[in-house]
Amino acid sequence: MPGLDILAIPLGWILWFIYNLVNNYFVAIFLFTLIVRAATFPLSLKSQKAQADRARLAPRLERLQKKYAKDPKKLQEKQMSLYEKEGVSMTGGCLPMVIQMIVLFGIIAVIYSPLTHLARIPSQVVEASVTAVSQQVDENGKEIVDSHKISAADRKGYYKELRLLMVMEYPENETTIKKNIAALSADVLDGKTADDYYQEMQHIRDDFAFFGKTLLENPWNSKGFAGINILWLIPLFSWLTALGSSLISMHFTKMATAGQKQPGQGCSNVMLIGLMPLFSLYITFIVPGGVGIYWICSNLIAVIQTVLLNKIYNPAKIRAQAELEYEERRKRRAEDKKRLAEARAREEAEARRQAAEEKKLAEEKMKAANRPKQPPASKNPNKRKRREGDNKAGMPDLSSLPENSPPEEMKPEPEPEKPQESAAPAEQEGTEEK
Repeated sequence: MPGLDILAIPLGWILWFIYNLVNNYFVAIFLFTLIVRAATFPLSLKSQKAQADRARLAPRLERLQKKYAKDPKKLQEKQMSLYEKEGVSMTGGCLPMVIQMIVLFGIIAVIYSPLTHLARIPSQVVEASVTAVSQQVDENGKEIVDSHKISAADRKGYYKELRLLMVMEYPENETTIKKNIAALSADVLDGKTADDYYQEMQHIRDDFAFFGKTLLENPWNSKGFAGINILWLIPLFSWLTALGSSLISMHFTKMATAGQKQPGQGCSNVMLIGLMPLFSLYITFIVPGGVGIYWICSNLIAVIQTVLLNKIYNPAKIRAQAELEYEERRKRRAEDKKRLAEARAREEAEARRQAAEEKKLAEEKMKAANRPKQPPASKNPNKRKRREGDNKAGMPDLSSLPENSPPEEMKPEPEPEKPQESAAPAEQEGTEEK
């Protein structure tokens, strides 16, 4: 696969440089893993910061969950709006994982081609060696199966160098390999002999030794469970270290969310506890043991990195700080609301007072407008005295009246006396009748 080869070229140079320094495959793999983790640390730090930002929003998300518990669609809209407003990405932690997977495939390509990337043996020498140990074909063109030789399928696949290292130990193959290498031109050999190249290949093979087996082999072979061997410890430790790394990550995540379920948290937990360790177990069974060693080293360093990242950006502490800040903001808002209400009450009272004063002033003006106008007072003292005298002359003198007697104007006028008729005419009329 061209993509793996492109990734393997720079990674192979790094691993080759480390391998030449320490001259030990296991130490080289561990240091290489450490360097890769250090190179991707800024991305991991960014991912940790994104997780801390989500922890900072956790209290507000929990209030949204309570408020819109019966309306999931509205809850999702509000949550997405909050994330967008605060500039928090829900997929902020995916990039480091993707990069680590890319690096993993590059490491697989390096392990698949140790002669090319670790020993830096020219490709023509490798091809000549592979041809020397290829299976023979019969007169019908069919391959003659030989466990000491490499099949045509292996020669075309990624396992050709690994298969070459596995069968080169047989004496008949050693002679053929050296013969094919010696037949190459001096430009290709670059000043080295066939024996030199064979010794380099043998050195690589020895470094892959693992308790009587070789890390060039896959733990899982054609025999299935009947083929259990010491290499099975590699997938087991890979699974355990991946599970431990996942549990530690979930522990810090749980501390950050205070046990509250966040959007997508259930899926993340399944990925952490279930799928990732199982994927680690599966892939280390079907790839060479050297890849499994890298995977174990990567998981162990991941544990250390997780603890370090949580020291720098601790989501639990950031969440607690966010809750305190939220409570302080809520108190300030309550105090501001109270002060605003008091100010409005004072403004309304002042407005009512002014309205009452304006109303009273308007009533007084209306009364003054309806009151009869009096002539203006004269500035001439003679006219003023004359006017006062006229007023006094027009008024009755009440000083000579008894205390309880009303004024003359108020006494009732006596009724006029009726004239008395004379008795003489009456008497005369009586006499006349007689």
